[in-house]
Amino acid sequence: MNARRLWKIFRLNFKMMYSRWFLAFIAFYFAVYFMASVSAMRTEDYAPLFPYLGVLALLLASGGGSLRVVKSEVDFVFSTPVNPLVVYIAKTAASTVLPLLLLGAFTVYLPRPDVISHVEYAASLIFNTAFFALTAGASSLVSIRRWILYAVSQMAVAAVTIVKPELSPLYGLVYPSPFYVAYSGALAALMYAFFPRKRVRELAVNAYGVLAVAVPRVSEPEERAAARAQFGTPWRAVWVTSSTYYRRRGEMFIRASTLKTGLVISLVAAAAGYAAARLSPPDLAEVVLALQSFLAFFMFFGIAANTIERERLWLSLSGDADMYFRCRMLARSALTAVFVTPLAAEAAALALHFPPALHLIPGLASIPLVVPAASWLAAAYAGLPQMRELDLLQSPPRMSHRSYLAMLLVMAYYLFAFAPYYMAVAASYIGDLSHLLYAAARAWSAVLLSLSALFFYATTLSRWRRTVWSWFVNKLSENGYV
Repeated sequence: MNARRLWKIFRLNFKMMYSRWFLAFIAFYFAVYFMASVSAMRTEDYAPLFPYLGVLALLLASGGGSLRVVKSEVDFVFSTPVNPLVVYIAKTAASTVLPLLLLGAFTVYLPRPDVISHVEYAASLIFNTAFFALTAGASSLVSIRRWILYAVSQMAVAAVTIVKPELSPLYGLVYPSPFYVAYSGALAALMYAFFPRKRVRELAVNAYGVLAVAVPRVSEPEERAAARAQFGTPWRAVWVTSSTYYRRRGEMFIRASTLKTGLVISLVAAAAGYAAARLSPPDLAEVVLALQSFLAFFMFFGIAANTIERERLWLSLSGDADMYFRCRMLARSALTAVFVTPLAAEAAALALHFPPALHLIPGLASIPLVVPAASWLAAAYAGLPQMRELDLLQSPPRMSHRSYLAMLLVMAYYLFAFAPYYMAVAASYIGDLSHLLYAAARAWSAVLLSLSALFFYATTLSRWRRTVWSWFVNKLSENGYV
């Protein structure tokens, strides 16, 4: 493929992924952060950058949503004689704009002593961006087991950046050197070498055969009777479809329990967080808990938002739509409460050794009240596309001003929900103002829980919910849902 055609494919994917408004927002953010940081940052203040870079790396680790194969690619792109791997690599390259700007926004203003250090910095920035983009692209093509392997590599980079920055390839963005250029370049090359080429070739040769799913079936008469009985009432039907999902077993899809899977993951995360916080000194334990709360919140919100992709308006509106959304939100809130409970228990146990941990509980308690409804409303506003035939999105997810505003609102909610914890941490360092800060944290927690309960009532129990979900349905219709 010649360079001109490759450039056209890159431009096409770039235009599909980003709107002009979104790029304007990102450019404005970059300019503001650059001007603020270039005047405030001093050479001796480099160290605080690494926790931010680590958190940013965690965000980039979950950025493969826009790289999933979509229906239009299966129908049109993969049916052409163009090399499918080149097409997908160009698509991955188009996704590097966002991580490139975000990583640069934190580090480009740092002073460099000479031209060579500028070159080393630029090379490290490109290679680190390529690593995250290739990993996100690869993870969007593979099964959940291989996805975990890709995710672990990104999580490891993020964790090392926070705990031991010198061992991270992102260290070269702050202290450029030939070693970190080679380090980040090797990671990018390794990820390119392990890119799932076979999967891309299979999709190009026989996408419909590769992506076809076996219809779940029940063979025994008793199981058929149980399957009919479990959908006896609207609430029962909503609960079963909320608390279970289909997973592949051989050539079949069987129904598995979301409740069991989510609870196991939550218990493991709580146990790991407890062990990490207990084995860390107090100043590091607070960072561990802050990072855990950040990841837990965005995992809850992201997973809850993505479930909208499988919604069917014809199904939810064929009966009593008001009852459907009420039951759906109650079921989602109940499941979320179960998943949050181990993390709240972890915070309560750690409070015996690290008192500020107790102030994580109000933020965690607000998640079951707010996230189930807010995640769907945010996803509808951002324009998340529907998933239909072959379990494929109908169009690529597009980063627009709406998705940017939705992300800002989600971040604002996180900061509001977990502000009591950060107040309590500050109080442990400021002895003179500790009583005032602890009192403010308790008052903030009361306001937080009150507003969360009010939001839950307004979107799930009150008569106002009809207006909320009517807007929701109209927005999904505008987004092409059927």
